[in-house]
Amino acid sequence: MISFNNTTQLILLILSVGVFISALEYIKKIQVFSSNGLLSWNVMQLRWTQQEQKPILKPLSKLFNERGLATLFIIRCLLLISLLFYPLQSTMGWVLLSLLGLSLLMSSLITYYGSDGSDQMTILIVITLVACNLPGLGTPKLAEIGLWFIGLQACLSYTVAGIAKLVSAEWRAGTAVKDVFSTKTYGSKKATLFLQKYPAANGFLCGNVMIMETLFPLCLFLPWQYAMIFLIWGFTFHFLTALIMGLNSFFWAFMATYPALYFINHQMPWHLF
Repeated sequence: MISFNNTTQLILLILSVGVFISALEYIKKIQVFSSNGLLSWNVMQLRWTQQEQKPILKPLSKLFNERGLATLFIIRCLLLISLLFYPLQSTMGWVLLSLLGLSLLMSSLITYYGSDGSDQMTILIVITLVACNLPGLGTPKLAEIGLWFIGLQACLSYTVAGIAKLVSAEWRAGTAVKDVFSTKTYGSKKATLFLQKYPAANGFLCGNVMIMETLFPLCLFLPWQYAMIFLIWGFTFHFLTALIMGLNSFFWAFMATYPALYFINHQMPWHLF
């Protein structure tokens, strides 16, 4: 069994790959943050009241433009590279991760409408690692609590998503996957044609996702050889989602929680079987 320190470092490494790729993607399409872009700060700040905008939000316009955000994303990449040379348990590693968390929180103000569950999971993991590994104050027990929190949060996310699908008429009817693949934003012409040709595959995929997401927390209690079934399923699910729908951020954010699931499973004093 790997130690909690090694588990934490593995979580951070997997997460860093996803955050680095995401930062590069933002740099490539930095024009969306221009004054007439889709994620213009002129538009994003409208979700706050006019009274709140005056003293606080106006100075942010200098940061949340193309040049300011490009600088922020470049700094984020440099922080991620630097983290490769400093363990989280060191003071410098903790400072670098804290700055990374701050940059994620700052950019979330302008990517609010374009964010998804993977962004929330990423920020949650970073905040948890920062809070549970304070230099001089963090203890092995606190670090273990952080791993439990990350693993349980992943299980909660899967189960809530599964239950939401179970109460959805489209998912129960076995048409949801094809409907999603038929959309312009997340669709795939090849996948849609395949599911139209083989409707039974659509029903199988819908049922598979509903059942596996809802029952995912069993991976914490089952013997490891059986618990791996859920993790292999999750890997395959997120990999195909990234490949077909372009949601690669979900792959890295949720894969980063899997070392915590492994750690929790091997901490269990008993199993269901």
